[in-house]
Amino acid sequence: MKFFLFLQLPTSIKIMIVNRFLTSFIIVPVLLFLSCIVRAESGTESLAPALNEGDFSVLLNDYVFTPGDMWSDESFIRAGEALSSDLAGEVVIDNQQYKYFQHTYNGFELFSATAAGKGMHPILAEILLENASVPTARNIMVGDSLEKVQQAYGPGKEDNSDNQHWLVYQSGKKQLMFHIVQGKVSDIMLKTDPGAEQSEISPDQAIGIATEAIHTWHLTTLDDKCLRYDLDESREKNFYIITVREDNRDISCGGDPDISHRLFDIKVARDNTQILTNADNVDGDYRDLNSPATNNE
Repeated sequence: MKFFLFLQLPTSIKIMIVNRFLTSFIIVPVLLFLSCIVRAESGTESLAPALNEGDFSVLLNDYVFTPGDMWSDESFIRAGEALSSDLAGEVVIDNQQYKYFQHTYNGFELFSATAAGKGMHPILAEILLENASVPTARNIMVGDSLEKVQQAYGPGKEDNSDNQHWLVYQSGKKQLMFHIVQGKVSDIMLKTDPGAEQSEISPDQAIGIATEAIHTWHLTTLDDKCLRYDLDESREKNFYIITVREDNRDISCGGDPDISHRLFDIKVARDNTQILTNADNVDGDYRDLNSPATNNE
């Protein structure tokens, strides 16, 4: 019936109706196609999750290294067999002078930084990955394409200073940087601002620093699993006080699991500039653990 009525219409109206039909038949699919492209592109950008603390850490020789961590003799050894360790130079940051030391290993370099002044402890300032054997937390390695980096981390910020092309991802004072040469990753750098690391540390960081100090200065022969840490953050304004005790809940520790003898205390400055302990002192007096790390003098 509808088709019969259509046939009765004047020719000019028939042509107008047919043209409108053909136009909608072509334009609607095109618009739908373009909409799909836009959705796909926006979906690609949103696939990369936001940066987190783990993105600024890498696994080296089965140990996790993060710029901003305390640097010590044990850190130097844990990274593997060093090929060299030298003074790289001196830098002034926020009116504070820092000495940078370059520690070269097979496939990567670590840079420790020490602020001038008594009681200032070195930190790991930079990590430079130079070959494909060390991936980032999102499995990006030297040799990967620029597109793969952006799929994993997002578009990033471009830095073309010093005639080099870097793709930079930043969170706070920490940076993850990819050196791009001919569309591929040539080097990967993780770094932090040493000055920012002098701000107040968290209780968990204080316990981590105390644990590192126990290893570095051999404050006890007990294994880590046989130690307990009781933290007091209210007794002193400028220090966390950590009481180190025996913990015999692991059967291999050999002691009474219901008894936890106090061994000694460690005081960690809230600004991460000083570590004190009364270990090996019968009078309970504290001494400054101020020994420099390897090649950091």
